[in-house]
Amino acid sequence: MTETLTRPGRPPVAAQSDGGGAVLAPMEEVVPAHLLDGDEVVHFAIKPSLWFIPIDSTRWLAAGLLLALAGNLSWLADQAWYLYQAALWMSLIRLGWATLQWVSRLYVLTNRRVLRLRGVLNVELFECPLHKIQNTRLSLSLAERLTRVGTITLQTAGGSATSGGTSGGTAGGTARGTASWRLISRPLEVHEKLRSAINRAQNRGNDGL
Repeated sequence: MTETLTRPGRPPVAAQSDGGGAVLAPMEEVVPAHLLDGDEVVHFAIKPSLWFIPIDSTRWLAAGLLLALAGNLSWLADQAWYLYQAALWMSLIRLGWATLQWVSRLYVLTNRRVLRLRGVLNVELFECPLHKIQNTRLSLSLAERLTRVGTITLQTAGGSATSGGTSGGTAGGTARGTASWRLISRPLEVHEKLRSAINRAQNRGNDGL
């Protein structure tokens, strides 16, 4: 479901509500105003699925499980309590960090560009005009298929995208040519909308949707 939200003096923002960590809020709370041009329209702004948190933490959780299992070995019986505590805190700390990463991530499609914001301590912005995206790829790993999420990789023309760190503004630089929207809900639907926006932008110049 897509709902159009408006605020006085602000253009509307279409915020996708799909039950999988999508954004539903006024535009100034979804996408920082300084990232948008005056007449740029946000078509959707989404966060990764909440499955991002456990999936991104899989290796650490597996390591914690091995530590806990090691506490059951007879020759480590004297160290069992310490191993259990280490396993517990390792898992909790990693899940906490993944939660902060989830909170800081935002994937945005406007009538002109795609954007990706991420970063806990230093915010990184990736942006690229729609008409300069050369290709997109949707990938579904085993874990993603089981949880009904997916990852979209964007391949850009050389020098067409910018990425940089920011703590209130943006610092641009040449991107490496690829960026990913990781672990999003309804990946087929989002990919279809993205491809449609790219095709229209490339056919009509910079007008976008």
